[in-house]
Amino acid sequence: MGMAEFGVKYWAELRSRYKGVLWRVEIAERGFTGTAEEMAFDGGTPLQITWEKRGDEFYVPVKASEATINILCRENFRYLSLFTSDPRQFRVSILRSGQLYWRGYVSADLYSEAFAAPPYTVSVKAVDGFNLLSSIPFRDLVRIGTTGRRTLWELLCASTDLLELDLDMADWMDLHAEGMDENISPLRQTCLDLERLYYVYEEPTYRDILELCLRPFAGQIFQSNGALHIRRAVSLYRTERPMSFYRVGTEYPVGRIIAGGGRRLVIHTGAQVITSAARAAVDGMWDGDLHIPGEATLDIVPALRQVTVDVKNKSLPNLIDHLGFYRRDAWTDPYGFISQKSAAELSFVGDDDHQGVEIATRGEHVEQCNFPLTWECGMQVYHSEWGLGVIRNPNTAVAVEVHYGVRIVGEGATYSLSEGGAWVAGDREIVREMKTGSEEHVKIEIDGIPCDGEWQFFFRQTLIGRVTSYGGREDGTTSGRTSGHLESVAFRNMSLTIDAGDRYDAGLHYEALVNPANNVDMGITFPVGDIPAVPNDRLLYSLYYLDAAGNPTRTWHTKGHRDFGTLVEHVVQGALRFRQRPSRRITGELFTDAHLDMNTVVRDDKFLHAAYAVNSLELNALDDSYDCELVEMPGLLATETPPEGDDCIEIAALSFTVGKVIRCLNLLLLQDASQRTVYLFDAATRSVREIYRRDEPFAMYEADEGFVTVEGTRLCFVDCRGVVQHLLDLGEAYHYPATRMDGYFHILKEYRQYVGPRSTSASASDDTYWRTYRYLNRPEYPYDEDDAYHRGPNTTGTSMSGEILELRRTADTLVINTSQYAYLHDRRFDKPCLMQRLEAGARIVTISDRLLGMNLGEEFLLYRRDSITGRTLLQRRAGPVDCADQTLSEVAVAHEGAVSLIGLDDGSLRGVKNRSGAGQPLVGLFYIWGDLYLICERSIHKYIP
Repeated sequence: MGMAEFGVKYWAELRSRYKGVLWRVEIAERGFTGTAEEMAFDGGTPLQITWEKRGDEFYVPVKASEATINILCRENFRYLSLFTSDPRQFRVSILRSGQLYWRGYVSADLYSEAFAAPPYTVSVKAVDGFNLLSSIPFRDLVRIGTTGRRTLWELLCASTDLLELDLDMADWMDLHAEGMDENISPLRQTCLDLERLYYVYEEPTYRDILELCLRPFAGQIFQSNGALHIRRAVSLYRTERPMSFYRVGTEYPVGRIIAGGGRRLVIHTGAQVITSAARAAVDGMWDGDLHIPGEATLDIVPALRQVTVDVKNKSLPNLIDHLGFYRRDAWTDPYGFISQKSAAELSFVGDDDHQGVEIATRGEHVEQCNFPLTWECGMQVYHSEWGLGVIRNPNTAVAVEVHYGVRIVGEGATYSLSEGGAWVAGDREIVREMKTGSEEHVKIEIDGIPCDGEWQFFFRQTLIGRVTSYGGREDGTTSGRTSGHLESVAFRNMSLTIDAGDRYDAGLHYEALVNPANNVDMGITFPVGDIPAVPNDRLLYSLYYLDAAGNPTRTWHTKGHRDFGTLVEHVVQGALRFRQRPSRRITGELFTDAHLDMNTVVRDDKFLHAAYAVNSLELNALDDSYDCELVEMPGLLATETPPEGDDCIEIAALSFTVGKVIRCLNLLLLQDASQRTVYLFDAATRSVREIYRRDEPFAMYEADEGFVTVEGTRLCFVDCRGVVQHLLDLGEAYHYPATRMDGYFHILKEYRQYVGPRSTSASASDDTYWRTYRYLNRPEYPYDEDDAYHRGPNTTGTSMSGEILELRRTADTLVINTSQYAYLHDRRFDKPCLMQRLEAGARIVTISDRLLGMNLGEEFLLYRRDSITGRTLLQRRAGPVDCADQTLSEVAVAHEGAVSLIGLDDGSLRGVKNRSGAGQPLVGLFYIWGDLYLICERSIHKYIP
């Protein structure tokens, strides 16, 4: 950081009333070289520093602060010069026991003094300057530019440098993307694409940039102890965190040392300060040096019903710029076929000597999807023949044939685009014959993207062209007269648009249900977030975090932990840490000479037996007191420990026998063995309550944000409260699985097909010559006669053979396991009711956007989903599994009641002991917010790692 030249103009000192702490205030003026003048403090609160503000949530990125200094004025308007329009003329430094504690600038609009005869009190206020960033434009064409990548650390430092506080930076951000070096701050390894930044933020300010660097991490910046601290509030749950910074340089020198108790500290100064130690996570509230002397207020902070996260973003209206068609440097063009007339016109010129030669763009990565794309442009061809400078037949229309196209080069296959918009395997080109004269409009409706791969535009030289110069002069030059022939084709104003429908908006909106019984919601808007795993995110989304190599970041984890998830999921996890259950908030005065700041965690062992983080505070230097807002950190002190020799604890004993369990959002629905009642299990409250009951048995299946029941001839869609939202009477008894997806019931219908010899006649009741197939159907959907996915009367979807075993659901997929095959529908790629058929004998037991686990023969196979239809084998395990679930870091599987955990980062396999549930059949395994729950027939257990 650059050092500003300031000279101390005024100073004052006081010792606190009870603890004798020495406080010193220095007011320095830019460029001042005179003698410093002593001031006298005045009033009952001569020095206050406030960190705002009460009620802030854990993800508020900036915790601004201000200081109020009351001094005695013995001469009329002695300090009136502090009133200035320059917000950076007078810098205030506050020292505690000789060490810098706080720094800011006199705020002229907050200067106040009495208009009366002296002596009187003058009130000077200073601010840290964060709020001023909102009025400073970020755009700087010379120094920053509008293209390229910048690390978050560069952007953050550019913002803080404007404050001119000359403070060290205490960066202990601990959320790293997959593959990052955990010994280096993630802010130094995460980049932003400036071009896409300016697409979303047309006129960003430095405050926008500062929040953009912090808010997606739920990170915070605040000033304390002569440093700017950057951290996540949820990181206070960890045992490793910075030492109190006021001790650096006093009790602890700068450098690498071993402190008392063998604690190893690494303390740096300069551009970045990191102090790390395995220190105690809490300080006692009643240890004598920390006391609540007066009245305080205890409030109950209600638990959340749901957390909603929205991302500020824009879709890309034209993908051509990002796929490189108009970028000359994106083409391999060794023979000079390309002539660029303007930013929106590219011409390909004929060449007799290189007929049949192909040139292509290097390619940009795209991902498999069924979103329709529209490719449009204006094309015009030219043909010219001349001799001795005279053009022959200039007004005659000539037919010119152009060979061009698009292909996607995947890992195992190449697909080429046909003129009709379909993709065909192999290398094919579009051949278009046009006549010279006028421009033609070309439009191709493209049927999705068939595979993950590199999107390439290409052109094959079939145009003719030769130019001969003649008529040499004595000086070696030509007369400029030529003969020859030349053809060319111009592509103008090309556009490629993608219609993602609701999927784009869904990708920018995330809702996490916490407990539907509550009535408080939390809404968070990110300036930018990492992109969820939807196809074509590289095409659809205009802005995302990149790693140092320019790749999008998706999976993040806390340093030293395996809690992999998106940035959005980590913010939701933070909300659950603080607000999953009702918590407590104490506001009142703390009396102490110990240092308190927002890195402090205090413990109440006397009354409430809970730990609290400091969310806001106001220091009264004279009285050694802090007016604090203490926010409970639920679960910090309460540790769950399994009995000796066990890995699990029982958290719910059931009064019924579980017959089936399915997931609904982040809740579990338990159906009793009689199939007449559904109970809801809420992991947050560990409560089990009845939500749905019928007199007759019914089947229950997973659905979008609820469940579907099959009750004779009727289908019911029921939400997580047990309220029936939709009914459908099929008119006849139905015995197969059903679900609700995208607003429609999905059921299985059947048809029979004769497979016997033609010479033999057989009745439909003779199974020897008839085979039964099932197919997915949406009975409510108004099929048109021309519907592409309607294959005749009452027949839609993929034919499935074998007896139906089960239905599985996730947010994007639907699985039907039969006795012969496993069938998979992913609504991001597969057309409605169409399904992919997996290997014969396969049974899918767990699936997500990243992983697929299935039984095949006597083995369990775990795959990474490289794309929607492609996968790579990660692990093979002997013995099929009965049930499984997964997180981004591990997969839990059960085989004959024995539960094992497969580590995805190292391939490890470790067993889980559940002695508290011994003797009970295991019904299901489920991860809820990263915790593994084992559902037995008569109890529910939680795995404690």
